[in-house]
Amino acid sequence: MKKNKTKRTIYMRIFCAFFATYLALMTGFSIFLISREKKVESLELRAFALQVNNAVEDVLQDHIDSNNQVTDIAKVKKEFVRKSSLFTLLGTEAAIFTGDYKLIFNTNDYWLCSYTEYSEGNRNYTGYGYLNPRHWFNEKEITELENYLYANPKAEKAGDLSGYSVTLEGFWVDNEMIIPDKISVIAMYAETFDENGNASSSSGTRQNDGVYISGYKNTKGLPYFQHGSIQPNNNSYRNSEKQVKLRNMVLDQEKLKEAVKQLGNVSYERVNLLTYRYYLPMPYRNTVKMTDNHNYYSEFWTVIARDVNLLDKCAGTLAFVWGSCFITFVIVAMILSRQTYKTYQKREELERQRKETTNALAHDLKTPLSIISGYAQNLIENIHTEKRKYYAGNIQANVNRMDKIIREMLELSRLESDLFPIKLEDVSLGEVCVEIINRYNQVCDEKNILTSLEGDAVIKVDHSLIERVIDNFFINALDSTPEGGTIRIKILDNTLELYNSGSRISEEKMNEIWLPYKKAELSRSNTKGTGLGLSISRTILELYKFPYGAKNSDDGVVFWFKFT
Repeated sequence: MKKNKTKRTIYMRIFCAFFATYLALMTGFSIFLISREKKVESLELRAFALQVNNAVEDVLQDHIDSNNQVTDIAKVKKEFVRKSSLFTLLGTEAAIFTGDYKLIFNTNDYWLCSYTEYSEGNRNYTGYGYLNPRHWFNEKEITELENYLYANPKAEKAGDLSGYSVTLEGFWVDNEMIIPDKISVIAMYAETFDENGNASSSSGTRQNDGVYISGYKNTKGLPYFQHGSIQPNNNSYRNSEKQVKLRNMVLDQEKLKEAVKQLGNVSYERVNLLTYRYYLPMPYRNTVKMTDNHNYYSEFWTVIARDVNLLDKCAGTLAFVWGSCFITFVIVAMILSRQTYKTYQKREELERQRKETTNALAHDLKTPLSIISGYAQNLIENIHTEKRKYYAGNIQANVNRMDKIIREMLELSRLESDLFPIKLEDVSLGEVCVEIINRYNQVCDEKNILTSLEGDAVIKVDHSLIERVIDNFFINALDSTPEGGTIRIKILDNTLELYNSGSRISEEKMNEIWLPYKKAELSRSNTKGTGLGLSISRTILELYKFPYGAKNSDDGVVFWFKFT
């Protein structure tokens, strides 16, 4: 229960820290990206304004005299109507003023119409004009006509409805304005399709109820034309409340006068949190003159304005960055949490081992210290003076016992140090095993233990260290083998195996035997081990990166390690 609670706490803290970092970084990135996009939009608007201004100059150059006065305002307005699709690109509103701030033309939400204005031989010249439907039709009729204009049915086979043709059947032209006599709606049906499945040709019939009459009476002697077409306005911003405010901005003469004083800068104002309204006046021919009172002057002014939602512009990038970074942060947080928890578990395990080692060491030292203390007390009080030599001998034996424990603890610490030098030399494992068997020959004879050796191999290691490993394995086997048992060493296939009969290790203790003072509940024998032998062996084998382990056989235990 405590482990689960600790694990949850570690994971929660790391995830919270990473999530807070993630939010801070992503918020900072979003602010940076949006502020950068705001500057980019200013540059794009300036580039677009130059394009519009050049189009305005092309029209004005053909219709102004030497005094920069417009010679035929009606033709100028018609030319501007013809270019209105450029002026209204991406929801832009534009207005054109004279040098003394009189309005010549501005964009609007009227319907754009085209017609054949005149012909010369076989060549027809197209004229353009605006139709203000609110002057000639009621709201119901306007809604119906707009539904026809912007209908976009999907034709899938021949004979399916593909759209509507909205045409002018008679109209008058008053400067740039179109006055309709009658509007007809023709339903168009698909006949052929292109390779993309879109209708490439259609034909239609006139609707009986698709005729709209304005009722206008021509009292001005305006020119009359028989046929014209109404072009759908594909601008999604048409006639919106925001677009009306934008249009009023470009029509504001006072704002233009103020902006001219700081000519060259794209000004903008915040409409809402992430929507900005950009505004820029451009002088005729992109040049200005300085007046006596240090104000700027130009023969004509082109003013453009546009609303830009920066979130829409950055949404794709922000979604990708926020999403990919979130996944990355989660993965990193998961890895770090898992590693931190493992480190915590390892630290807890090391702390537990330290306590157990300290307790075991204290226990091992306490017994000889008690014996030494008792014998020393007897010597001081001259009790059993005839045993003085016996007392001195036992004191010396226990001192040696304590010295051995301390030296092995120091050796273990030295081996576990990162600075321990690794010595390499050719060593015969068979010779080392023979030396060790001979070393404990007397103990084996006393317990009637049969020993055997099979195989040999020469490896590059430190002779004293590998001898210590095999010696510890052999001592452990002596401790565990009953009288009349067997100890067998095999060196085959890059593996050394040391088998002893008569004992088994429980599976739950199999990994613990390599820790200090873990003896798998076996009592100590006349070898008087310190409980550190297998721990020292483990450290040496890990130092040489030799795999090692222990396993139960049918009637005993096998300790092994592999060498290369």
